[in-house]
Amino acid sequence: MNTTPDLTQLRLKEFRLNGFVVLPGLLPPGAVEAFHQELLPILRGEFAAATRGEGSALRGPSRIAFDLTRYQKLLDGPFYREMFTQNPVAEDLVGRILAPAGGWRRGWTQVECPFPGAVPMTWHPDQTLDETPDLTAPNRTVRVTFNIPLVDFTPENGAMEVIPGSHLLPRSELAFPFETLPRLYPVSLGLKQGDVLLRDGNMLHRGTANRSSGPRPMLDQTYKAAGRRG
Repeated sequence: MNTTPDLTQLRLKEFRLNGFVVLPGLLPPGAVEAFHQELLPILRGEFAAATRGEGSALRGPSRIAFDLTRYQKLLDGPFYREMFTQNPVAEDLVGRILAPAGGWRRGWTQVECPFPGAVPMTWHPDQTLDETPDLTAPNRTVRVTFNIPLVDFTPENGAMEVIPGSHLLPRSELAFPFETLPRLYPVSLGLKQGDVLLRDGNMLHRGTANRSSGPRPMLDQTYKAAGRRG
């Protein structure tokens, strides 16, 4: 998982321009699939509980998201620690991205998963109002999310869509119902097992409808600027 300085600078430029950067083939697909199989019983159990109205994992029709740290003892191993929650390539980039904000700290460790029947989400940022230094100024990155898709993202299974450049908008403008715009040009992220994604927490994104026969899980390790609330 080593990178050259030139490649690192290219990745940083992509992130600053688009609000995200994809690192293709960073992880061994076999290791990703093994973790996927290990996680599936937990996902199914959480989904069953959520549909019974138990817990707080439900994030819309047939869509769940929940904290993975309570399963850490069960899942802990080289993949969980070295590839996911403490990935050296991701954390090197995070450190460079958040350096102007005074450094970084780890935030949430989650999994997000639309099951069959999930409908499209509304466009939204992840960054909260409390995390934002100035709600009315062009955004400076204070939150970065590291995502690992556990299956290939396809148009059928609820792939993530993003709006490049939206991370620069003032946080106060992101409550607008962007679905009402007559023309919007999002990018669908056709990620493969082994690819990873780093994205600005202020970037508009959404999960799409899952019309497939299986769940589409994605791991989420969040990083926040040192000293920011939340």
